[in-house]
Amino acid sequence: MTALVALTNIVLGLAYTGYGVMTVIEMRRDARTYGFSHFGLAWIFMAFTCGPHHFDHGLHVAIAGRAGGGLDLFAVVVGLPVGVLWLYLRIEAFVGGRGDRFVFGTPRWLAALPIVSGAYLVVMVLAIARVAGGLHHVGAMVVANLILVPIYMAIGWFILRTQLANRPGMGGWSVSGICLSVIFPTCALMHAVWAAYAVSGRYVPDIHGFAIDWLSIPAGLYFLWVVRSLYRESLHDWNDGPGVVDSDPGRWARGDLNSGPAPMDRYWSMLTSAADLRFSRSACWTVLPASTGLQPVR
Repeated sequence: MTALVALTNIVLGLAYTGYGVMTVIEMRRDARTYGFSHFGLAWIFMAFTCGPHHFDHGLHVAIAGRAGGGLDLFAVVVGLPVGVLWLYLRIEAFVGGRGDRFVFGTPRWLAALPIVSGAYLVVMVLAIARVAGGLHHVGAMVVANLILVPIYMAIGWFILRTQLANRPGMGGWSVSGICLSVIFPTCALMHAVWAAYAVSGRYVPDIHGFAIDWLSIPAGLYFLWVVRSLYRESLHDWNDGPGVVDSDPGRWARGDLNSGPAPMDRYWSMLTSAADLRFSRSACWTVLPASTGLQPVR
C-alpha cells in the first residue's frame, strides 16, 4: 500500500512538472510571434505547483516514513488514467501531432459519466469525513489544501460549462476537454484527502509541502481567472499570430478531417463571428468562449 501511494504520487508529480517544462519551451519559442500568453503562464504556475505537491508527498511516503493511506491511493488511481491520457495528447501536440480527439454525439459511456461522477463524489465525501474523524490537527497545510478544493472545482466547472455550451455547434465533445473536466475535480478531492489524513494525524506537515501548497493558491486563482475570462470572452490569448481560417468549418462535425487548409505552427484555427482566435494546441482549446463556434482544423 505505502509503496503504491509513493509510486503513483511520484509519477503524477513528474507528469505535471514535465508538462510545465513543455509549456515553458512553447512560450519561449512562440512568444515573438504570438506575444504574451496568460493561459500559458497560468499553466506553468499550475504545473510547477501541482507537480511538486505530488512529488513531495510521494517522496515523504517513500523515504520519510509517512504512512500512505488507502483513500489516498484510491483518489490518485481514479484520476491517474485521465491525467495520463490528457498528457499523452499534450505530448502529441508538442511534437507536431493532432493533440486531441473528437467524440461524435454522446455515447452511452459519456452519458453515464455524470451519474458515475456524482456517485464517486458522494463516496469520497463520506470516506473523507470518516478518515478525518474530527478537527484534531488543523494546521496551515490543512487550511491550504482545503482552500484549493473549491478553486480546483471552480476551474473544472468552467471547463465543463464550455464543453456543454460548445457541444450543440460541434456535434460532439473534445477528449482533451472531457479529460480536463475530470482532472480538476479529482485533483480537488486529492487535496481534500490529504487534508483529511493530516487532520487525523496520519500525515505530518513538512516545510516543503507548506511552501508548495500555499504557492498553489495564487497559482490556482490565476488559472481560474484566466479560464473564467476566456469563457466570458473578456480575454483573448495568442489570437494575433499567423494562421488560417477554415473555409468549411462544418467538415469537423461531418468527420472530414483530411480536406481543407492546415494550420501554421501547430495551431488550431477557429472561426468565430467576431474574430479568428488561435490557441496553442498544447494549451488546450477547450476553454475558449462559449459563444465561439469551435471548429478545429487538423
